Amino acid sequence: MLSFRAHVSPVDGMDDFDEEAVLARIHLVEGDILMLSGSLVDGSGTPSSDFDFSVIAQSKDERFHRDTFPRESHMRYYTSGDRVKASFDYLPHSLLGVDVEYWTVQEISDMLDAHARLYAQLRGRARKSSGFASSAVDFRLLSRLTYGVPLTNAAGFEKLAGEVRPGEVAYTAFRTAVGSYPDFRDLAGMWAQGDHESALIAARKLGVDTFRGLTHAYGNTNRNPKYLARFLARLPQRLSGPVARFRHLNAYGVTDPAEAADTVLEWLDLVDLAFAEIRRVRDGADAFVGREEFLGLLKGELHRTMSWNAEISNEYCFRAREAEADLPSLRELLTAMTARRPAAHRLPLQEWAAGRTAPAGENNKST
Repeated sequence: MLSFRAHVSPVDGMDDFDEEAVLARIHLVEGDILMLSGSLVDGSGTPSSDFDFSVIAQSKDERFHRDTFPRESHMRYYTSGDRVKASFDYLPHSLLGVDVEYWTVQEISDMLDAHARLYAQLRGRARKSSGFASSAVDFRLLSRLTYGVPLTNAAGFEKLAGEVRPGEVAYTAFRTAVGSYPDFRDLAGMWAQGDHESALIAARKLGVDTFRGLTHAYGNTNRNPKYLARFLARLPQRLSGPVARFRHLNAYGVTDPAEAADTVLEWLDLVDLAFAEIRRVRDGADAFVGREEFLGLLKGELHRTMSWNAEISNEYCFRAREAEADLPSLRELLTAMTARRPAAHRLPLQEWAAGRTAPAGENNKST
């Protein structure tokens, strides 16, 4: 009998389970790669975690079609058109779920090619990128391929997983988290209006995004924020102070509305600490854009025909902190933006823009 129990991380209080009952819900055929992944493998599982399986077939067969999929064996199954993508069921008398996704080797190879193109694109931009190529890349599956365990056809799995570049997956995840000046600008506008409740919500989002980015700088490939506290717990001990405070604010917030304004400022301090650590570790992450290269990307966005004003100055004061240490704190930047003036910094923005003209159609000043 195929056994996977040894690959499941011990979870206190987890009910005993029948491996045959689990495997009966998967519908394997000869040549399939069966991968076990998810929280029960990466060590973040709970007694009610699902078993997360991926069946990677050599080619499409009857399991991939709505009319021939054995749907009566499952509580739910999920389709895209006539294509069955996944199934789900619970074990009898247990909270344990059996979650199965169905892929082919070619689909995953195509996805890896799409991700390679995406990574190349994101290496050439300095802005947060949250809405890109999502239809071509399943980031959850890519993450699982970096740590998943093959239960069948190990040779086929190793060949496929060998094409995954975890550092590049971590960097694309990082670029979806860090660098959104519009988020900070919204926060500043709420603060200036005295709407500290909304500013606190915005500060929390900025903090979650930045601390998630920090875990990606340390190699985490999982973008799901619901597990963020678990990934943060794996960071070096010297970060335990700010991590503990982040986790408390993120999970429990504040009890008294009168504390909202002070808590916004505390969030900004935590974000600054996270950026300082990102600067410290990113040059050692081979797949990441280094600090000097990142500043080069920022320079490349500037041109002498831009409408130079406090907004441009403050935007680059915010975004450059990903790579540049000698900048005003976010508290100071917030104060400057509230007063509608530029924060004092030493970024040579006009020097960076010297000799550069706007691409056609930009800024209404080019032909």
